[in-house]
Amino acid sequence: MASNPDLEKKLRPIYDAMEVGNYKEGVQLCNKALKRQPDLHIVKALKALAFERSGKMNEALALCEEIQWAKPTDEATLRTLSMVLRSAGKYEPMIKLYENASKVNPKNENLATQWFMSLARTLDFKGQQQVALQLHKNFKRDNYMFWAIMSITLQGQNVPAGQPNVFYSLAERMMAKQNTEGKVQTIEELQLYLIILLGQKDRHADALALLEGEIGVKTKATENVELRHLRNELLIKTGRWKDARDATALILKENSDDWRTILQYFETIFLPVQDADLRDSENLKEARAFTAEQVKNETKNPKRGPFLAQIELEHRVQEKIGDNKTTVLELLVAYFGKFGSKTCCFEDLSNYISKLDKEDAKEFCKRLRDTYGDKSDTVKEISMQINLARFERFIGNFSHLNSTETNALVNRFWKLYEEALPLGKDLEETERQYGDDYAIMAAHLLIDLHKETKSYFPLLNATFMLEHALNASKHNYQMKLVLIRIYELLGAYNCAIGIYSTMAIKNVQHDTMSHFITDRATTFGLFNEALTQLYGAHEIYHSNEAETPEMILQAYKYSTFSKMQEFIEFQSRLENSLQKMIADREMIRLEFLKEDSVSRAITWLQELELGNLKYDDQFNKARIDNRDTSVMLNWNPQSSASVEFLTRAAPQPDRVWMTLFTVIPRILKHMAHLTPIDAEYEKLLSTLTTLSTSAPSSPEGASTNELTTEEIRLAKILVPVTKAFQTLYTAIVAQNSNSPSKEEPSKTAAAIKDLLTSAATLLKRDGAIKSTGVIPWQTFHSLTTTVETVAYLNVTNQCLSNLIATKANKKATFKAVNVIIQDFMAQCRQALQTVQTDVTALRNVVKPDRIKSGLLYEICDGSAFDFVRSPNHQKLIEDKTLKIGASWMNSLANLQQEAISRVI
Repeated sequence: MASNPDLEKKLRPIYDAMEVGNYKEGVQLCNKALKRQPDLHIVKALKALAFERSGKMNEALALCEEIQWAKPTDEATLRTLSMVLRSAGKYEPMIKLYENASKVNPKNENLATQWFMSLARTLDFKGQQQVALQLHKNFKRDNYMFWAIMSITLQGQNVPAGQPNVFYSLAERMMAKQNTEGKVQTIEELQLYLIILLGQKDRHADALALLEGEIGVKTKATENVELRHLRNELLIKTGRWKDARDATALILKENSDDWRTILQYFETIFLPVQDADLRDSENLKEARAFTAEQVKNETKNPKRGPFLAQIELEHRVQEKIGDNKTTVLELLVAYFGKFGSKTCCFEDLSNYISKLDKEDAKEFCKRLRDTYGDKSDTVKEISMQINLARFERFIGNFSHLNSTETNALVNRFWKLYEEALPLGKDLEETERQYGDDYAIMAAHLLIDLHKETKSYFPLLNATFMLEHALNASKHNYQMKLVLIRIYELLGAYNCAIGIYSTMAIKNVQHDTMSHFITDRATTFGLFNEALTQLYGAHEIYHSNEAETPEMILQAYKYSTFSKMQEFIEFQSRLENSLQKMIADREMIRLEFLKEDSVSRAITWLQELELGNLKYDDQFNKARIDNRDTSVMLNWNPQSSASVEFLTRAAPQPDRVWMTLFTVIPRILKHMAHLTPIDAEYEKLLSTLTTLSTSAPSSPEGASTNELTTEEIRLAKILVPVTKAFQTLYTAIVAQNSNSPSKEEPSKTAAAIKDLLTSAATLLKRDGAIKSTGVIPWQTFHSLTTTVETVAYLNVTNQCLSNLIATKANKKATFKAVNVIIQDFMAQCRQALQTVQTDVTALRNVVKPDRIKSGLLYEICDGSAFDFVRSPNHQKLIEDKTLKIGASWMNSLANLQQEAISRVI
């Protein structure tokens, strides 16, 4: 453009308009320029960019396609096109455009590198290799050869285990040549060489020789933390025990807190010695002397590493030869005395405590309690008391309390929380109060009480306490996670969303954490709110498609080969995320349910894309579970389920759940198109039948089965309906062709009647839903699943009718079937009327005046909890109870409207 001042003058106003976000004016200026010069590709590309920036992606892509046919070669046009196509995730066209431009201009290095980068975006390693070699041949830059070697290495990493790997062999030869010629000069190039060697079997000695050789010295490998650790690992794997011990000891003298190196040091101690010889071995004596010296050196502001190293050493000795548990216990008690006020103390010691026998674990806590009593006058003492309470819960001291004892302990923890508040009066708003974990422990005890008694009042009390505590610790995400789970158990989805929205979930956390708010979000009847949460969480996957490829390109640009695999793995984990697919299925359910008429629902199904709606074993097994279920604080005994598990309203959705809600829309889509019965339909029916025979999860959530009773009931209802469509379609085809195998119409009608009758029987629920003042998750799950089931049945009924109306040559032949369909539709209406009756009754229970005179009275009258009895908390308790009631009312009102709209 710089060489064409006239063109630059024409384009400047367009660039100026777009730089300030005035895309409408940008389009107008492009149109004006194109009137004068219709074939000006850069202007068309800018117009496409203006469309893309203003949200008109279809118009933008249409223009891009038009420009592609012209095969432009100027960099400005290609760069602008690339911006649009990248935004749309259309990478293949850019490969072809840059390939063509590069071949037309073989001396243009920038075009050639962009061709390589466009291939790198799609992880086309073979294509990258070829272009990188061409770049090296044409422009003689060493970095292009390393690009080629990296591309070959990445191909090698995708070769199945056990098969010959020619890629690593080729990459090694090329790398050796570069090294011989003195072209391996940077730490990243060395790391690439190491990646190649360590990708092959039994090459540890070669990798170590490289690291310790001339290139290792030249690149100062020993100053790189990761390579120092790698050298330690290689020394251990090659059996150079003395060198490995010296190397790890040297690092620990520099940084005694390096836990990774501490573990490597112990490998050099224990691996060379048989367990039988350990007691009197020089290795053990040396290790004890070394760790003792490390501890001795920690005087002012001691680091935890040396003290934990002593515990780890003696714990390993105990596990291998026994007779050492007294030493371990003494070290654990001493460690608590030194670091018991640190938050990490529990995480540091819990693994070792869990390995003690029951008596020693109790002795550990008894000695701490005898030593430190109940002193809580200072911040340090509060922290020690909290850690002590954590350990007491962890070893099971709170596991067999009766209700009275649990209530007393809840009151004690709440009193300790309140007594700690004055010490935190000057803390920043973003900081946690010193006694926050007391409030969380009280909530954990109330969750125990709920599980034991099946009453929801302990959960209500937990919400009041945690909501109150959040006023003083607005950013305590641990309290928020417990609150989200409790609100979901209570059926108060609006309240859960309110808390979740304050957590500032960002980036990859949407993949790891969103399950807390999106799992079975359909249940609560708040379809719009649930979709909002799902759409928000899904943004990370769109970002991954657009941003991660750019990170890979930057790794090539700056030759950071050690990061390349990390970026590619990150991209793969998000692309193949199990949570992504589960959320996708939940969105499909909700988007279907938002269609408020059968005709629109059928149209929606006909337009539904099946791209990601896969359910085969290979697809399911390739999903990667990135969900974080360990993020919630948990001090429960190992014999008990975690707090995260205990607060699940239902089993965590996984591949079985995903398969069910993949198969259902696929079957409905088949019906909506009136597609002939084929092998795929048979497979879908077979899969659905298998799912319908699953054992349901237990109400307590102790089962590992993924499907709830209601979800299995849904599958059981849809099986005969799916068979009915198959039966009718087959009969119509036979009648139309006058096939000898055709059935008598009466037999077809009888078969379909039996199938729909079995579905209708399953659709009926036993008795009305009763409320005890609380409307828990299970109640909403039952009501919403019934509405969802009828929504599916409305579609299947219409498809059965459409089948006769559009496919049967002699419609009168199937008159009896139409009558049966109408009878079944009447039973579907009855199911919806039952839902409406239940919802109306529940809405009367949760009106604000009834909440105040009923539920609120029950909460406060004769409560065993000091928090609830306190006059200072009555306003908060009333406000939060009414908010929960408002959430129930919102869900019920939506459910009622959904039920009414589906009565046909």
